[in-house]
Amino acid sequence: MNTDGLIAELAASAPPVKRLAPPMTRAFVWLLAVAAIAAVPIILLSNLHVWAGRASHPRMALELAATLATGIAGVIAAFHLSIPDRSPRWALLPLPFALVWAASTGLGCWQTLAEQDKRGWGLFQSSDCFVVLMIVGIPMAGLLLLSLRRARPLQPRLVATVGAAGVAGLAAFVLQFFHPFDVTVMDLGAHLAGLLVLFAVLNLSARLGLAGRA
Repeated sequence: MNTDGLIAELAASAPPVKRLAPPMTRAFVWLLAVAAIAAVPIILLSNLHVWAGRASHPRMALELAATLATGIAGVIAAFHLSIPDRSPRWALLPLPFALVWAASTGLGCWQTLAEQDKRGWGLFQSSDCFVVLMIVGIPMAGLLLLSLRRARPLQPRLVATVGAAGVAGLAAFVLQFFHPFDVTVMDLGAHLAGLLVLFAVLNLSARLGLAGRA
């Protein structure tokens, strides 16, 4: 069979393909679904009055805004990067927000050094933070990967890395509703450990679930 005949046969027998919605639409739907799911434990289990009091402090308000912005920007960038014709510069979208998040958190840790001295420097005193990040972040990471698989990204590791930044930001934002005091140095260590696990989980899952789909 010549090439033209093969193309005609494939075109005649191929099943119809449902076109994906635009990346921004898919990201918005994903974020809306995650917000609806996260709202249930936040409303039922967190102390919103305490959270509102902490959020009224300018530095804390900046940290919360930067954390949430990092999460949203990372998810949006991941959906764009999952499409083959998108520029890799989308990976830079969450970077400025992540830098502000890191700077404001670092400043908060510096301001709470005296409190850390009173609480002590026990290695596992902030294990609850790590557990909450895992409970929130791992299902979120799985949901994001399921949503990205249909796009068949050409650079799965880049998509997973940017998506991990988004999941990390969103998980850290949710954690703040259950964190009645400012982040200390040991808390920051637990947060970083949790975020590294999320990055590792997403990148490993990308190799297994997204790689080879070009």
